[in-house]
Amino acid sequence: MAGFEIYFDALEECATRAKGVANQFKSMADEAPVSVGTSWFGGLEGFSSPLAKAVEDFEGKIDAETRYAQQNLSKVEAAVYKVVDNVRKADLPVVPRTEQA
Repeated sequence: MAGFEIYFDALEECATRAKGVANQFKSMADEAPVSVGTSWFGGLEGFSSPLAKAVEDFEGKIDAETRYAQQNLSKVEAAVYKVVDNVRKADLPVVPRTEQA
């Protein structure tokens, strides 16, 4: 691609870092959440159960967002490698097709 200076190493480093962060999110998502019970909140009569449920719901949302981030970062990695691949293919010399009779 004439007129463009593309730094493949920088693009590949970006993909590698996206993969590394995606793996960190995956590790976080794979960790079993702590089971929260009413005993965590001591003698809060009438509030222990709703608090425990709220914490569990919050942990569920954190888990969903963590998995979402991991999936999207994996897509970023794949997309960057696709860009590198497409640019390298575009830089190949064009070989004229020969017509067969």
